[in-house]
Amino acid sequence: MSSRVRRRRDRSADSATVPISLERKIPLYELLPRETVEMVHDGSMRILEEVGIEFRYGPALDVWREAGAEVDDSRVRIGRELLMDLISRAPSQFTLHARNSAQSVEIGGRNLAMSPVSGAPFFLDRDGSRRYATRGDNITCIKLSHQLATINIAGGFHCEATDVDIPHRHLAYYADSMRFTDKISIGSCQGAEQAEDTLAMARIVHGSESVANNAVITGFMNGNSPLVWDESMLGAAMVYARAGQPVYYSPFALAGANTPASTVGGIAQLNAEALAGCAFTQAINPGSPTIYGMFLMIVDMRTGSPMTGTPDLAHMLLMAGQLARFYGLPVRSVGMHTGSKKLDAQAGYEANMNMHASILGGINLITHCGGWMEHGLTANLAKYVTDSDIAAGWIRYAQGPRLDDFADAMAAVREVGPQGHYLGAAHTVANYTMAFHMPEVMDQTSFEQWEEAGSKDTERIGFERVDALLGEYEKPPIDTAVEEELLDYVSRRMTEIPKDVQR
Repeated sequence: MSSRVRRRRDRSADSATVPISLERKIPLYELLPRETVEMVHDGSMRILEEVGIEFRYGPALDVWREAGAEVDDSRVRIGRELLMDLISRAPSQFTLHARNSAQSVEIGGRNLAMSPVSGAPFFLDRDGSRRYATRGDNITCIKLSHQLATINIAGGFHCEATDVDIPHRHLAYYADSMRFTDKISIGSCQGAEQAEDTLAMARIVHGSESVANNAVITGFMNGNSPLVWDESMLGAAMVYARAGQPVYYSPFALAGANTPASTVGGIAQLNAEALAGCAFTQAINPGSPTIYGMFLMIVDMRTGSPMTGTPDLAHMLLMAGQLARFYGLPVRSVGMHTGSKKLDAQAGYEANMNMHASILGGINLITHCGGWMEHGLTANLAKYVTDSDIAAGWIRYAQGPRLDDFADAMAAVREVGPQGHYLGAAHTVANYTMAFHMPEVMDQTSFEQWEEAGSKDTERIGFERVDALLGEYEKPPIDTAVEEELLDYVSRRMTEIPKDVQR
C-alpha cells in the first residue's frame, strides 16, 4: 500500500478512528409532551386489554396462560399490570458480544450501533442490471460490512442466497458470517429449528459456556401487523429467549395500510405489538435481554406503494425512541431506507431524513444502514460505502462539537492576527486531520478537477471505493479446528434437512 493511500485510509470515514459503538453526547429530541406519551401508552394498553393480540403458536399460548393472561383460542388479552411487570424485568442495556471482543457493542442507553441491508432478493451489478442474489453475493456483503467501521453487525443474510435451497440457507448465512467476519451476526428467526441450528453453530464458534452466559446473537422478529405474531417468529423467539439471546420484536408497519392512517394512532398500535413481544420474552426467561423494535414505512395513499424518508416517518421514528425510553427498553428501527432504484438524489435525501430522526430520536440499533435500495428488494454495493460515508457524518454529529481545544484556538487568533491565514498556524497543523469531518466518498473538488479525474458520479466513486476495501480485506483469524467443526455441522445438517421442505 502506498504512503498516499495509507494516509487517505487513515483519515477515511471507514477507518478504525470511527468509534465501533457510540454513546451519544447530544441531547435527544423529545417530540411528544409527557401527557401525549401517557395517552399513547394508555391507548396501547387498551388495545392489549380489550382487543387483544394474536399469538398463533400453541406453545406461546401456553406461556401466556401460565403468565396469567387471558387466552381465547389464539387471541391473547394482557392486562396492563401484568404487561408492565414483565417489561420491568427486561434490562435497559446489555452487551452484544462479538467473537472478537474488540467488536462487541453496547445496546441500549445512549449507545448507537448500525447494521446493513438485510434480506434483499436482488443484487444490482455495476452495469445497472438487477438480478437474483447468490450466496457469493452475500459473502461479498459480509466482507464489505466487515471492512466498514460504521457497521457493527456485519453478519447475516444481507441478500438472499437464491442458489442455495431455501431450507438450507440459514446454515450458509450463519456459517459464512462466522468465517468471514468477527463482528456480530444476525441469527435465523424463521422457525424454532433454524434458531436451534443457529445456536448450535454459535456454541461451536463462541463456546457453549460463553453462549450460556452472554448475548452473542441478535435477530429480528417481524410481526404481521395488525396485531399478529405468527408461528415461525414465535418458535424462534422462544428458542432464543430460553438461551438468553436477544431479538428485536419489530412490527412491520406500512402505516395507513396495516395501521391506522395516523402517525400517533399507528404508533399506539405498533407500541402494543412490540411491547407484547418484549413481554413474551420476559414471561419465558425473566431478565433475558430484548429489544423493542419497529420497522417503519408509510403507504402512499395515492398508489398504495410504500414510502420512506418522509416527515411523517421521521415523526414516527422520534416517537418510537421516546416510547422506548418511557419503558426503559433498548430500541431498534430503520436507517438508510430508500425507495430509489438508483444511487441518486432521492436515495440520499430519504436516507438522511430517516437517519436524522433515528439519531435525534435515540434509536440504539439502526438497521439497514448500508446498501438498501428499492425498499429493501435490492442490495447495491456502491450504496454500502456511500451510506457508510453518511453514517460517519452522523456519528460525528451525534458526538457534538469538540470543546477541548478552545483555549488553543483562541491562542491561534493571537498568533495569526488581522489579515493573516490559519493554514500554517500551530493549532491548525496539530488539528487539521480531526478539526472537521471530511467525507471520503463525496466529491468536493472544483469542476475542472472533477472533469480531469473522469467526471465520475457518486455510484462510480462508490464502486471504486468498494474495490479498494475488498482488495484490502483479510479474513479475520478463526481457529482451524473450530472452522472445520462448523463446516462439518453445516454439511451434516444440509444432508439431514430435506431440500424440498420449508422450515
